[in-house]
Amino acid sequence: MKNLAISFSGGKTSAFMTKWLLDNKRDEYDNIVVTFANTGQERDETLEFVNQCDKEFGFDTVWLEAVVNPERGKGTRHKIVDFETADRTGVTFKKMIEKFGIPNAAYLHCTRELKLSPMKSYLNSIGWKKGEYVTAIGIRADEMDRVSSKMVEQSLIYPLCEDIRVRKQDIANWWGKQSFNLPLREHEGNCSWCYKKSKRKLLTLAQDRPELCDFPKHMEKTQGLSGHNVDGTKRKFFRNNKSAEDILSLSTKPFNRWEEDMQIDIASFDQDLDAPNGCSESCEVY
Repeated sequence: MKNLAISFSGGKTSAFMTKWLLDNKRDEYDNIVVTFANTGQERDETLEFVNQCDKEFGFDTVWLEAVVNPERGKGTRHKIVDFETADRTGVTFKKMIEKFGIPNAAYLHCTRELKLSPMKSYLNSIGWKKGEYVTAIGIRADEMDRVSSKMVEQSLIYPLCEDIRVRKQDIANWWGKQSFNLPLREHEGNCSWCYKKSKRKLLTLAQDRPELCDFPKHMEKTQGLSGHNVDGTKRKFFRNNKSAEDILSLSTKPFNRWEEDMQIDIASFDQDLDAPNGCSESCEVY
């Protein structure tokens, strides 16, 4: 039996990939499942976009959220939600932090626990075992550096790189012809305050929407010592040991903002502002 799991991140590229696969590859698989894992810190626009894709394109997305077992050694499972019941307050994210601690560039466990684990748990619950399915990931041909080096071992496929070589402008052109779109700018992404964003993007977001820092600021104050902090040092979310308060403060000082469709080339690259942490327009599970 040949099964396909489509990991729908909630971004435009991922949505395009999902529709292309459903339109062009149904006959090649016995079963296809589309999953979206909600972290509790997704933008409202993202949740509305996923819901609209279900309505307009018939994705029949399975909405998932992590169920974190606080007991050490017990893995994260899943629960099925929907557009109406999806967590919008961060409870899911908070429970993950309570067990594993604040995620940052040194502790990369948020995607693992909030997206990958619940997806695997769900697929296992419907009888799909490792090696019995492949997972489609929405990475474009101009993002080849994001392709996993373990794609064969992990049974991953990248249709937008392997089947059709789709680039960023191709995605933008396609969505420009549709009846709806994801109304988020590139630097906003699905999880606005994600620590993987460049400093320039984070400062721009903090300047425009300071309230987006409320959740990470609260977590740093109340959960800084959660997880396995053996040295007793409070963790912070952002690069170079910066806190959410630091980001807010820096956003009030002069800096060159991130502008829509901004292109950073060698001449304009600023190591402090533009060094990437792995964030693109969406958070992929691998």
